[in-house]
Amino acid sequence: MVTRVALCWRCRFSGVSIDSRRLEPGNLFIALKGARDGHHFLDAAFAAGAAGAIVSRPSTQHPAIEVQDTEAALVALAVAYRAIYPGLVMALTGSQGKTSTRGFLGAIMQAHAQDPNSVLITRGNFNNQLGVPLTLMRLNASIEVAVLELGASAVGDIQTLGNWSRPHIGCVLNARDAHLETFGSLANIVRGKGELIDCVSMNGTVVLPAEDPALSIWSAQVDSRDLWTFGRHAGDVRFTPKTDRLVEFETPLGRAEVTLPTIGLHFMENASAAIAMAMAADADLDSCVRGLSEAVIEPGRMTPLQGLTGHLVIDDTYNASPHAVRAAIDWLATQAGDRLLILGGLAELGDASETLMAELGRYASHAGIEHLVTCGTGDAIGRDVTSVRHFESVEALCDALPELPAAAVTLVKGSRSAQMDRVIDALTGRQGGLH
Repeated sequence: MVTRVALCWRCRFSGVSIDSRRLEPGNLFIALKGARDGHHFLDAAFAAGAAGAIVSRPSTQHPAIEVQDTEAALVALAVAYRAIYPGLVMALTGSQGKTSTRGFLGAIMQAHAQDPNSVLITRGNFNNQLGVPLTLMRLNASIEVAVLELGASAVGDIQTLGNWSRPHIGCVLNARDAHLETFGSLANIVRGKGELIDCVSMNGTVVLPAEDPALSIWSAQVDSRDLWTFGRHAGDVRFTPKTDRLVEFETPLGRAEVTLPTIGLHFMENASAAIAMAMAADADLDSCVRGLSEAVIEPGRMTPLQGLTGHLVIDDTYNASPHAVRAAIDWLATQAGDRLLILGGLAELGDASETLMAELGRYASHAGIEHLVTCGTGDAIGRDVTSVRHFESVEALCDALPELPAAAVTLVKGSRSAQMDRVIDALTGRQGGLH
């Protein structure tokens, strides 16, 4: 609620910023009270060209509106923007694969649009309680389609973000054992991800994974909305792997083969979800093929690189859940020659951490992976694995890389907090990381 206007002013602003370092001239600066109080950066924001500010403390030096809660004001503005936006809103969520699916879908919709700039796509990790409002504030008359990624760490998060976004097309990719520490159980993850379905407009479309165990639960929520499904062996959109990257899709509009920019079955599944969402928005098959072929997927998602010794290094360090680790192991197991898995810690597993890490060690061993190296995972992962070497820190691991067994393929994976991208830097000579 607005409590006071520090100065009487009429302001036109070209966008919203909560970071004075990234503020563009003409932006409205919202001073959030977080780890760093935005009020301390008002001078910097106006020096960068801010048109005005929203504050929760009086400001006599700059044109500003004073409110009780600046974050609530940001949300109110974003919801108001969404309420008057006439275009198409597409939103997706899931335990894993959100960002790559967002990339695939955004590329398809840009290929389908007359003007690629008319497609608004969530940037980076702007998928939370601050990122989604900031993304909605980018809506304007030139935007015809918005592709939103919604993230969650607890039950209720997706309901909140979905109510703000009000999508016409919504996709739940999966419910997996990620964020167990904050969700509490897999049942809560299923419930939390399924909250998106209730936020889709009643004359809209829901897209669901045909082979996910939670399909029956989510399908019961669809109500009068249209339903599309995707999967490898079942669904309206199905995929058949041909090689590591070449995949054939079977869709209601026909069949097509596409070479994806990244490796692995789980990315093929994500691409099939993107096709289903796009076709629900009337995209044609040609746009789907062109979009997937030209999609730029952010680094660290099964990205093939060349190691300093000439061997293949797979960078899968952007993030990790137990299911994603198993998917990476499945791919590694198909490769010829000696294989090395370097695995960092997995975040937010809670009390199940030790059990899940031990299971992953056994999974790698049973898959026939010759060499396993762990970093910061504790010793549970190696209890049932004979060929394993453990390091307590990334620094120690990087120092010991010359001593590790030579391998034809090395796959590096771990949660972002594990900083396994530093291992990729050391293996490839890449400078400074990409995340």
